[in-house]
Amino acid sequence: MSAVRGKVPQWKVDAVEEIKRLFREYPVVGIAGFRGVPSSQFQSVRRDLRDEVAIRVVKNTLLKLALESLGGDYKKLEDYIEDQVAVVASKLNPFKLFKKLENTKTPSPLKPNQVSPVDVVVEAGPTNFPPGPILGEIQAAGIPAAIEKGKIVVKNTVTVVRAGEVVKPEVARALNLLEVKPIKIGLDTKALMENGIVFTPADLAIDEAQVFEDFIEAARKALNLAVNSAYVTEETAEILIQKAFLDAKNLAINAAVFEKEVMPDILAKAYSEMLAVANLLSDEALDEDLKERLSGLSVAAQQPAAEQVDEAKEEEEEEEEEPKEEEALEGLGALFG
Repeated sequence: MSAVRGKVPQWKVDAVEEIKRLFREYPVVGIAGFRGVPSSQFQSVRRDLRDEVAIRVVKNTLLKLALESLGGDYKKLEDYIEDQVAVVASKLNPFKLFKKLENTKTPSPLKPNQVSPVDVVVEAGPTNFPPGPILGEIQAAGIPAAIEKGKIVVKNTVTVVRAGEVVKPEVARALNLLEVKPIKIGLDTKALMENGIVFTPADLAIDEAQVFEDFIEAARKALNLAVNSAYVTEETAEILIQKAFLDAKNLAINAAVFEKEVMPDILAKAYSEMLAVANLLSDEALDEDLKERLSGLSVAAQQPAAEQVDEAKEEEEEEEEEPKEEEALEGLGALFG
């Protein structure tokens, strides 16, 4: 007996309700494509992510019905329904979820008659193949190959397929032989949504190392600005006190303020200036004591080059042992793990 015309099959009703349930229960939901993903890999992905990500394969028409029924911001996701898609839902934030989905991708070779999404370059260099029929198969793909020292060698780096071109069977065969896997296959994020905000891969693909370096640089500049503008915080207080002490000491020395803490420095400065003046005078104007002192300075200035180099190395080693400025930012680095 045929089904009653116009009645919606129960499985479709259940599928739409399941989609709506996922979108209501999880704070982050989205759409991912899985075109070309082998069934075994897809099942492995679902198994590996089942504790953190709910994945449901749905028909595009049913997904659209569910989004229409939910209304509001959910309808924004309709623009990303294309080809073969699955619904993904998680309690992870969009950036962590995107990273999880990206990690499902594995290197894969191009298939015959497939449209290549990328330029495919074969680098020059030796292969593991001995002379034989394989040489002809590689050359048939337009790859310049020859035999050198008992091995097949790719003579020049060559682009065998451009992005958007159809992969010829002989090219696919040669790339497979050379184990060139230029694409990655896995769940391909179309869009993720949280609190009504839609995130695309362009928003989610973040260089974490660069962001970390940017934070470090920003913290360094902020610390420098705070110190130079005398802005007192827990991080700058000690540095500002040290700077104030050194500035005050330097002022006292140059102004010849006779305080106990700076007297040795004032005397040392006066002694240095006295020797500088004495060095400008003729020998007839100097007593024996000054001549002896200036002679000592002359001997010190004529140290062998090797000794000067050794002293410079020792100074560099001492500087390396001193705490570096970056160590003051270790607390910030700990925030990013």
